[in-house]
Amino acid sequence: MTRVASQFTFCSPLQILRLTVVEQDEQNRITRLFSLDDNAVESAQTLFFDGILSRGIVSLKENKYPETTGLLLADYLYVDFSSVLPVTKIMPTDKPLLLDFGTSSPDEINRKLEILAPALTLFSVFDIIAACVYYPLLVLGEQAILSEKCRTGLIIWEHLDLVNKRVAVHTRIRRIN
Repeated sequence: MTRVASQFTFCSPLQILRLTVVEQDEQNRITRLFSLDDNAVESAQTLFFDGILSRGIVSLKENKYPETTGLLLADYLYVDFSSVLPVTKIMPTDKPLLLDFGTSSPDEINRKLEILAPALTLFSVFDIIAACVYYPLLVLGEQAILSEKCRTGLIIWEHLDLVNKRVAVHTRIRRIN
């Protein structure tokens, strides 16, 4: 059993939990989510990280999602970072942002995040996490909400501007398990 906590846990765009412990079993199944505020004492086995916990980043390209369906262009502001990186800011629209790094490798994503941070300044960090985690899972038809009984790897989004809820040039992701 593993227990991790951070300032925020991103479950979905409509469910962002503060000071929450995520408990997982050996098969990466979420067994419990509970607030640190509701407990007078927390066990010494809980690892606390500075940042935002979320499910792992999902790449549609890595999952061989067929782009020819037109769904991405019709329903999402789809931005492909797998080969071309923007030099200007990405402008928000009424469509949800969907980012595709072409990989789920934290090392490759971190190299790109450093370059991309200035292009993403008009989006909150929660919009960016949803764009990398939640919306790709929805498009793939998978369970997108981080909740009890779901099986997932966790990542921590570190070195964020949590005051303004923005990514920074030094923002990094790291696998927890």
